[in-house]
Amino acid sequence: MDLVLFDRWFYTKELMLSLNSMVNYLIFVRKNSEIRRELESMEMGEKKIKLLEFTYYRDGKKISDATYIAFLRKIFDHRTEEYYDWAFATNLKEVNLDEIVGKYKIRWRIENIFRVQDEATIKSKSLNINVRYFLFAYEQVLEAIWYLYFSKEMSFKRFIIELSETCSKMVDNEERKKEN
Repeated sequence: MDLVLFDRWFYTKELMLSLNSMVNYLIFVRKNSEIRRELESMEMGEKKIKLLEFTYYRDGKKISDATYIAFLRKIFDHRTEEYYDWAFATNLKEVNLDEIVGKYKIRWRIENIFRVQDEATIKSKSLNINVRYFLFAYEQVLEAIWYLYFSKEMSFKRFIIELSETCSKMVDNEERKKEN
């Protein structure tokens, strides 16, 4: 495992202290007043790393350690066409600041895959394993079609709604044909 990615809620001294000697990490840092102040002092597009020394008290003992904070000011995101400020904590000695946001976004992709799978879950009360397997396979096919062809254009939820509306129109058209 090369790098463990963490969301902003994992930015704690205790976690960093535990991880520093075990595994390389990249933690998205919450923008508290100190982080905001540092970012606001930077120029647009500027990137820098600072050493953050910290102390932590565990079992009545004072423990000192350090981590690096990578600051990236007003970085352009091609997908959203917006500029964003970023701050990351890491224990990596060599940090490529041009690639750090892309590495972190891998975590978002993983999280989005789980969210999409939750949205796609077809609820079935059937105890028949064949029915449950078919519905699971159908769910996976829908998700694959969305991911391959529509994920850049619309959310999975929007895709399912539009698919449902299209299918309803097709059924209505067939019923009208039978009536005529």
